[in-house]
Amino acid sequence: MEERSSNNAIIIGILLVLFGVLSLLQNLGMAGFVGELVWGAAVGAGGAVFLYFFLKSDASWWASIPAGALLGLAMTIGAEELLPWLPDGIVGSIFLAMLGLGFLAIVLMNRSRWWAIIPGGALLSVAATAALADVLPEAAISSVLFLGLSATFAILALLHTNPVMRWMFVPAAVLGTMGMLPLMSAAHLTGVLWPLVLIGIGIALLFGSHHREIYR
Repeated sequence: MEERSSNNAIIIGILLVLFGVLSLLQNLGMAGFVGELVWGAAVGAGGAVFLYFFLKSDASWWASIPAGALLGLAMTIGAEELLPWLPDGIVGSIFLAMLGLGFLAIVLMNRSRWWAIIPGGALLSVAATAALADVLPEAAISSVLFLGLSATFAILALLHTNPVMRWMFVPAAVLGTMGMLPLMSAAHLTGVLWPLVLIGIGIALLFGSHHREIYR
């Protein structure tokens, strides 16, 4: 146990020294090579370390959150530098999406931490809204957010084996209704969105049934 803690401290110490040296050199104007991509690689390395901690031990479940944040930041920097043609909405959604996946990884690792579905689903919903803002009509943008939040609560209710938690279907229904109302003014989208809604509900039901069988 002491050896493991010592190794973890060494890895974190090396990362801190690396960040400190890069920051000092850049602030002193002595490192023209310290560009955005170098910072992105350093941030990504930090995210990889936290991801290693998360995968190594269930007790380090919290490490998935900084791992998602740092990896998302590194991917955002990389996208800005290497893929400048990407729309700003998509680039801005990368960080939120990775942070959301960081929360979802917590519940995938240990189902008892079901609460992580809520921030994870919310962050992914916001990320999807930002990514599709330049593609969808204005009337449909808010629908993406509300429908994403609705799906979050619905999936949480389906996955939870405790009947008491079925109350989550109520906010799922309310948010789903709020998501569908703006679409009424965009009738040309109905033929595409309704099948997608049905597909999403079907996947949620199948996913929930599968997990209930596993954990029964």
